[in-house]
Amino acid sequence: MIGSLSVLIWAGVLLAHEGPEQDIEEITTEIATFGETAERLLQRAIEYRVLGRLKEAGNDLDRASRLEPGRSGLKRELARVQDGLGRTNEALATVESGLRITDLDPDEEAALRMMRGDFLAARGSSAKALEEFHSAIRLRPDNGDWYLRRSAQQRLLGQWEECLSGLEAGIRETGSGTLAIERVEVLLEAGRWEKALVLVEPELEASRLKASWRIRRARALLGLSRKPEAIPDLRSALEEIEARLGPGIREASLMADAGLAHELLGERDEAKRWYSDALEAGASGAVRSQLEALKAAASPTR
Repeated sequence: MIGSLSVLIWAGVLLAHEGPEQDIEEITTEIATFGETAERLLQRAIEYRVLGRLKEAGNDLDRASRLEPGRSGLKRELARVQDGLGRTNEALATVESGLRITDLDPDEEAALRMMRGDFLAARGSSAKALEEFHSAIRLRPDNGDWYLRRSAQQRLLGQWEECLSGLEAGIRETGSGTLAIERVEVLLEAGRWEKALVLVEPELEASRLKASWRIRRARALLGLSRKPEAIPDLRSALEEIEARLGPGIREASLMADAGLAHELLGERDEAKRWYSDALEAGASGAVRSQLEALKAAASPTR
């Protein structure tokens, strides 16, 4: 009986919170009854943003910022909405005004600096973006995603040593497996084949799903001119990927891995097909770059 009652109560909770639209209605009723506050406007703006109604979100945040101009969380949310609306100069200015708030909480300062770094990186100002990322990580060294974002800019600038030492620090600080993978990717991209191979071997041994690590080992072996050893890894990776995809399964990361394996085997037409499928399944822009590079290499020179 108690179990049934719990189910009924939980069902009631689910019905009471049907989604952003109902939350907006409830907050709007509160505003009409009790008046506007920065907190109510902020919460409604967040729900508007979730629904993609960025203009309404921006209007609420503008009013909330006038009510509490020293609230840094409002600045971040407003900058996010402005950026979504394509008002990138305003977004950057909003973040900078947030950083000028006196007695800014270190966590808020770190988040604002990461946001400013992201905006600068989107403009191609990698060096300035890096300065912001360094500052943010010094304030909050426990956020693994921030190390990844910094690593991306360092890779663009070819700052291999700085990138690797930063990732090492991030791994020590957070224990993140994602950062460990990034470290191997950086070593491969930088041509540090031997060091990459040393790190790949234990990961491959410990992993239940081995395709991605087999491809990484093959990349290191090819870099060391050990192609006969790399080919079995690539063939085994493709067998695993095809078994994991199965009928109706379209996983972008697996498709991208298949494309890379075929490319490393010199099978360019197959690689292009897999890369195209990966993009249709939602793969990142990096896969598009790989596909375009393959097409460019296949085009006759004039």
